[in-house]
Amino acid sequence: MKITRKLFIVIITLIITSCGVPQNEYDKLQAENERLKKELDECQNGEERLIAVVEKAYLEKDFELAKKSIDKLNKNHPHSHKNKEFSQLLNKIERAEIEEKLRKEEEEKEKNRLANLNNTGMWSVNYYVDEFGEKTKQGYITNTSLIRGTFSNTATQDSKLDVRFLISNSSDISFELFEYAGNNPVKAYATTKYTVLVQDKDGNRLRLKATNYSDRISFDKTASRQVHNAIMKSGTLKFRIVEDETPTTIYEFSIQNADWYENAYRKLKES
Repeated sequence: MKITRKLFIVIITLIITSCGVPQNEYDKLQAENERLKKELDECQNGEERLIAVVEKAYLEKDFELAKKSIDKLNKNHPHSHKNKEFSQLLNKIERAEIEEKLRKEEEEKEKNRLANLNNTGMWSVNYYVDEFGEKTKQGYITNTSLIRGTFSNTATQDSKLDVRFLISNSSDISFELFEYAGNNPVKAYATTKYTVLVQDKDGNRLRLKATNYSDRISFDKTASRQVHNAIMKSGTLKFRIVEDETPTTIYEFSIQNADWYENAYRKLKES
């Protein structure tokens, strides 16, 4: 007999509202009510019912209901022949939930990427000019606004520094340093070598070598690719540059938000 919630409420109401009913009739109603309550509980929480709910919920990927029903089966029917099997099923559900979470995160990431295809963040694609000041086809990525930092040497401590990146491709990365936030980059009258420490957004650190041959500090191909990969991760990057021959000369700066560099690089490659 299938017991509905409505019928159950009707019976309860009859019991509560009955007046002047003979004791034996009242006892019968009370006994019937208890029987119906047991049948209702069996209908909702019986072993076979819970097993069916678990299997159906799992097939429909309603993992939350499946987990709750497995827990209820284990508590209400600890000797059920399905408890061991469902214990293993719980592990599958947990793995499936992790996979589903990762899938949704990837979908959201891709959706965000597509919505920001033209967003280059702090980066812009410019072009070098020739001897006549006319734009060439050789493009490069640079920071739209100068990056602020500090520098120190034997003559000054923590003075203002501006930095501009010049990224021709992933294997050719340089940057200019403007001491005292001036207009002229640091020049090398003889080849000057530097040790460059880079920390990416995950806290990973690189120890690289760079050289100033003229008016910019340049990485070789291998080091350039490492810097490129660090910037591709987006987020915050920290740089500390120490002149090898005079280690008291130190330049420090951070990129606070390198997001969307990959879009700038894509545009550079398409140009």
